Amino acid sequence: MKCPVCNHENGNASFCERCGSNLTPSSPTSDAVQGQQSAAAEPEYTRWSSTQATPSHVPGSSNTPSAPRPVQQGSDSSSTAGHSSSGDNTANQWNNIVQNEKVQQAKEVSKQYLSYFLSVLTRPYQTMKTVGEQHSINGWITMALIAILTSTYFLITFSRMDVDGLFIAGFIRPLLFTAISLIVSIALIYAILKIEKITFRPKTLVAQFGTLLVPAVASLVLANLFIVISYSIAIFFLVVSYVVTFVSLNTVLFQYPLNRTKAVIDSMYSVLIANVVLFYMLYRLLGATIIGLIGLMFSPYGRL
Repeated sequence: MKCPVCNHENGNASFCERCGSNLTPSSPTSDAVQGQQSAAAEPEYTRWSSTQATPSHVPGSSNTPSAPRPVQQGSDSSSTAGHSSSGDNTANQWNNIVQNEKVQQAKEVSKQYLSYFLSVLTRPYQTMKTVGEQHSINGWITMALIAILTSTYFLITFSRMDVDGLFIAGFIRPLLFTAISLIVSIALIYAILKIEKITFRPKTLVAQFGTLLVPAVASLVLANLFIVISYSIAIFFLVVSYVVTFVSLNTVLFQYPLNRTKAVIDSMYSVLIANVVLFYMLYRLLGATIIGLIGLMFSPYGRL
């Protein structure tokens, strides 16, 4: 008789000679027991193979080598994109922070200069005698405002008269002319004090000159406001701002003890030369523009 478990030919034996299985017919209960016995007697490698093969047929099994590979690549690319986007966001946030800090610094400087401007406007000469090197930035701001307000005055005037070459003739040229005139004024004061052999600090010199120019800024603001109402009043305030520049030049010079030593030239003549040079520059740089504007007001066919 052939064993149903291991297929061994046993003859008429009741039990298999190889695996020991019962070869006699039995009831359903005995068949179940026989099945358990045969499972227990199954070779080890057969049971291990069956248990390893089964998960490979289960859908979504983690042992499938091709399924997780694309997912891993996608996650890597998305992770890289996430890192790059987060880096860009960080850079943008940092730029915003830097810009905000600059804006805050500009606001602080504006507030400080406004308080400085109002305090100087009431007593410019008294304030000029107390300023130091730390106020040199205020002096440069004052001179920059004078150049910008002067250019704005001419720009508004040119725009109301419908003159060609508005930006260059009405803004750039007066801006450069005024800036050069103010820088030359400081250079003249510096040169005279050097000739007089007077000890001074250049930054303090800029602070003093800029302090005395604060009334010129106020005069130019009024000139820009009145240009819409009356040309004559606007020109009056413009001329006042130039007069303040001359007065500031002389006031800074005469606060120092001039002519203490035997200089090459007398202090009166050195100061006179400084005023003549400044007047000549203003006449050559700004006089032609002012005369041209006056000609436009009285001649309907005039053009600069």
